[in-house]
Formats: sequence, C-alpha cells, structure tokens
Amino acid sequence: MTGGAFPAVFALFLALTPSVKQRVAYVIDQLTQEGFSRREAQALFRDRRLRTYPPKKVAPHKIDWDQFIATIVSPASVTGGEEFLTRYRGILNQAEQRFGVDKEVVTAIFRIESNFGRNTGNYVTFNVFYTSLVRSVEESRWKRAAENLVSLALYCKRFHEDCYRIQGSYAGALGPAQFLPHTLELYGADGNGDGLVDAFQNEDAIYSAANFLAQNGWQENHTEALGKYYGSTEGYPRAALAYADSLRHQIQAGFNGGEERH
Repeated sequence: MTGGAFPAVFALFLALTPSVKQRVAYVIDQLTQEGFSRREAQALFRDRRLRTYPPKKVAPHKIDWDQFIATIVSPASVTGGEEFLTRYRGILNQAEQRFGVDKEVVTAIFRIESNFGRNTGNYVTFNVFYTSLVRSVEESRWKRAAENLVSLALYCKRFHEDCYRIQGSYAGALGPAQFLPHTLELYGADGNGDGLVDAFQNEDAIYSAANFLAQNGWQENHTEALGKYYGSTEGYPRAALAYADSLRHQIQAGFNGGEERH
C-alpha cells in the first residue's frame, strides 16, 4: 500500500455513518476475540481495496428450475459428471463410506454449484460481505455478514492469504462446492489429510459437501438436506437428485454397452 493511499482510505473510514462504524467495530471486536490484534483487524477495513458492490451486482438470481434441470441432465452435461466421478472416484467413495452420502449426489452438487470448478465466481468475497454488512437493514442479515467476514478472515489467516485476493460468487460462496465462509468453518472436512480445510481444493470440498449433508439430515430426508445446502428447497433438491439419477443411468448404460460388446 502506498503512503498516499492510506490517508485517503482512513479518511473514508472516518466518514462512515455511525451505524456502519458500529457494525465494523462489531466485526473488529469479534476478530480480536478470535486472536487477531486490533491493528490487524482494523487493517482489513482500512485497505484501499475495500468497497461496496452495487445492489444489483449481489442481488439473488432468479432461476427457472425446469429449464435449468433440462440443461444439466443433457448427455454432454452428464458426461462431465461421469468424468469427474472417474477422476475423483477414490475420494468420492471414501466420502460415501464415511458420511453415507451418494457419490453421484456429491458430483451433482459440484456440477450445479460451479460446473466442476469452472465457475467459482470472480467477486472479491470480503467486499461481498462488507456490502451486506453496511447495507442490510435487518440485524440478523448484517450479523450474518459479520460472522462470514470473521470466518473469512480466519480462513485467510490460516492459509496466510490476502483476503482481498479470495474470490467467489456474488453471494460470497467459495470454491467448487460453493461454501459460505462461516458454513465452511462449521462443516468443513479435511479430505486430503493435510490438517487443513481448503474451500478451493476438490478433495476437501468433496468431504465438506458430504459432511454438510450428513450433518443436516441426509439419512432422514434427502430433499430437506439439499434444501439446507442451497438455502431453499425450491428447485435445487430436485435438480441435484435428477442429475444424480441421470449420472447413474448413463454410467449403467455405458457399462451394459461394454458388456454387450464383449
């Protein structure tokens, strides 16, 4: 950071409205309770890259689920899932055995959430949650943004990563399985055995997705568990289960075809 930029950003920080100052102070207090020095915590909000996104940029997207399902169960799309399942069969099988969640369903989550890691988002995640922190009217919403900012900062510290280099979706979700930082903190599982949970590492994301579903009632109700993963039971569970079924059928058809050729 240049010497000229810091005073300008600090002046902007001082110009924040009282309510926004209080919310930022709340996050800073939470971070100090988690082991950050006050200076470290304040530096996150005095960074020259701190900004809010325009409301439309981070607004919820309306999905036509029937059209979406028709797209993802197309043969080419399902073939992508078959390739992913083949490549990560070992860790997917391990996750299925440990958490009791079908490997085809975990594969479906990766297809729906990020097209197997191809579309993880290019929004600065810290700024996504900062936008929600300062613009949300309801206390529950800005506090949810605050807890995600705290979890994100802890994640960055754990990986010695610059928080402003972490990018995700317009809603702040990270990696191929699209975990919110606080959800990852609660349900993240180490898939590759290195002692860390990396949202952008496929093995960890596979374990984390399976663990989330298992901890949220997968064995009792598939639809409800998938609805909790997405935040709503509208469309998403149906899409995930439809893709998983299509994947099973395509694999079985290929297997049967291979048997016939022999």
